[in-house]
Amino acid sequence: MPPARPARITALLLAGGLLLATGCGGGPSPAASPSKGAAGYPRTLDNCGQKVRVTAPPKRAVSLNQGSTEILLSLGLADRMAGTATWTDPLPKSLRKAAATVPRLADNAPSFEKVLDQEPDFVSASFESTLGKGGVATRGQFDKLGVPTYVSPADCTKDNGGDGDGARTDRLTMDDIHGEVRDLATVFGVAERGEKLIDALKTRVRTATRGVHASGATLLYWFANSESPYLAGCCGAPGIITEAVGAKNVFDDTHEGVAPDQLGDGRRPRPRCAGAR
Repeated sequence: MPPARPARITALLLAGGLLLATGCGGGPSPAASPSKGAAGYPRTLDNCGQKVRVTAPPKRAVSLNQGSTEILLSLGLADRMAGTATWTDPLPKSLRKAAATVPRLADNAPSFEKVLDQEPDFVSASFESTLGKGGVATRGQFDKLGVPTYVSPADCTKDNGGDGDGARTDRLTMDDIHGEVRDLATVFGVAERGEKLIDALKTRVRTATRGVHASGATLLYWFANSESPYLAGCCGAPGIITEAVGAKNVFDDTHEGVAPDQLGDGRRPRPRCAGAR
């Protein structure tokens, strides 16, 4: 499916609204990049079934989806980014100045050659499809060139087959988002900034949900389209929001993140449902 659909649903966490995962604003000021051979390197992460090994803090990273871009910007790493791509939503004001200093390779998916032109030493993405067959390039293609890659664990822990946004057996949680922040902070050698960002995200959630008691409300997450609607199921980003405010999703028994045609399956939303995108 087109990358814009999962990107927009991830944006519920990473680019806007109640659980903005990168809009904590005013992240730590960028510090001088550690030199090659800095203490603690090489570093190796387990990521989506692959080993990610970096021999030094990246200095020319390319982020290929907005969610990943916003995390790097929020960690104060604009000075170590050689390019960004695949934009779906406006940036939070707190990140716009930093983002303006990083080349935008494409509004959508760039070509493999365009990415390589930046001479990247690290490539990150929010979705498996971006670094898979039919995407910008496979992780194997980058690996052959000695460029380590990283994919958001929030995407690879679900079944990405079918026409929707993938199906989850386990619910996505804010701990999953925090884990991605820690991973990227570890790669770049800015662990302290990572923990500060995570603390800021926790504070935002507490502040946003304080005094909210929506246990009597049911929600319908109408994601896209009118003739063949895409509606959010129980276990992706909308599920985090629903649980945080104590409400109930009409399609809570559906494990797809965003799935088509659900309004035509006989389960009409009750009249008291409140629509939410």
